[in-house]
Amino acid sequence: MSSAEDPYRVLGVEPDATPAEVRAAYLARARAAHPDRHAGDPDAQRAAEERMRSVNAAWSVLGDPERRAAHDRRAGHLPQEGALVARPSRQFTPRPGDVDAEDEPDEDAWRHEPDPYDERTAVGRVLGAGPPLLFVVGLLLFAAAAMTGIRALLAAAFAALLVALVAFVGVPIVAVARSKANDPG
Repeated sequence: MSSAEDPYRVLGVEPDATPAEVRAAYLARARAAHPDRHAGDPDAQRAAEERMRSVNAAWSVLGDPERRAAHDRRAGHLPQEGALVARPSRQFTPRPGDVDAEDEPDEDAWRHEPDPYDERTAVGRVLGAGPPLLFVVGLLLFAAAAMTGIRALLAAAFAALLVALVAFVGVPIVAVARSKANDPG
């Protein structure tokens, strides 16, 4: 690539092309210009070698983000500070909350906010921690009964596991009932 050749023109991409688009264009041009494709004709092979040098030189500039940025500054491809950009780059992805007041509200904003904690509908700590604790106690009692052979421990283990099972089902029912009772609507 001579100093007068623009690497964007050599690869056939626009200055606002994404790195993936630049890479795809480079690979396509490199395959087409590779000298091995013209092995039978020495003149065509020499021309292909020259085209391949240009393609590789363009890739060496546009494939490296720092060299590409320096080239864009020298060539004037970057907008000047404070200048209006006609359209956002292809890499722009809006985030929740990026909507201006004049624009429509973000329909999916609720997805990015934590659920509010409401004391009136919340299940207490004891009620929330009870089922897992009962389950662990039941397992420990079952292990103790298996090691000692005491039937009373085995009965207590089954009772704790049964109460834990009922509590695992019952606590959500209590929470829904409290929510319905405290629902203002």
